[in-house]
Amino acid sequence: MDRKTIDQFRLALFGRMVMGVSHEVDNHLSVVLGFAELLQVLGVEEKKSLGGAGKILSAGEKIAAIIKQFSHYVRPHAPAAEPFSISAVLSEIVLFSRYDLGRGNVTLVMPSTEGAGRMRGDNRDYALALLAALLNGAEAMAARGGALTVGATVKEGFCQVTVADQGTGIPQNIMPRIFEEGFTTKSESLHSGMGLPVARHIVSGMGGDITVENLTGRGCLATLRVPAI
Repeated sequence: MDRKTIDQFRLALFGRMVMGVSHEVDNHLSVVLGFAELLQVLGVEEKKSLGGAGKILSAGEKIAAIIKQFSHYVRPHAPAAEPFSISAVLSEIVLFSRYDLGRGNVTLVMPSTEGAGRMRGDNRDYALALLAALLNGAEAMAARGGALTVGATVKEGFCQVTVADQGTGIPQNIMPRIFEEGFTTKSESLHSGMGLPVARHIVSGMGGDITVENLTGRGCLATLRVPAI
């Protein structure tokens, strides 16, 4: 898989998420506008004015963070091998992906990232692999909802991130093909069948691996393992 393929998938994936980012920004922008109008009405009532100014500042900072992180991770780039932490990547991508991950009555359950570890590689590429796994899990539950549970730990010298969904699982006749480029069971044009293949290519390039398995009873578990530093 060449770099052009990865960047094409990156732009397509983030393009799907633009409406979700817009929704998140709009939520905080409504706070800015609401309290700005309130300040105009309050005039010289100092205590209430200060409270409103604080709300505006907080909402403005959240908008700036969402746009900054989305712009950082969407931009095509030459990969760089640098140390980074799982906790930083998780917290940053959730800023702009929470709306997309929560569609269809899906609840995102985030881990405590203490002890989640550090790895070496390109953090934007790793985030792309992780987003692919997260969105796959969320989409598997779109019909009836459920919990999308993320785990992060260091185990046997590897930073290990798990994504567990409560969907219907993967049929056994399809399982051997899930890492095949272009293979998808979804009919919508937004789905290219490149998520898991790109994720495997990225994680393998970092000296790790990705596995996907059905859970007993209900759901599926994706595990991304990369050497810890």
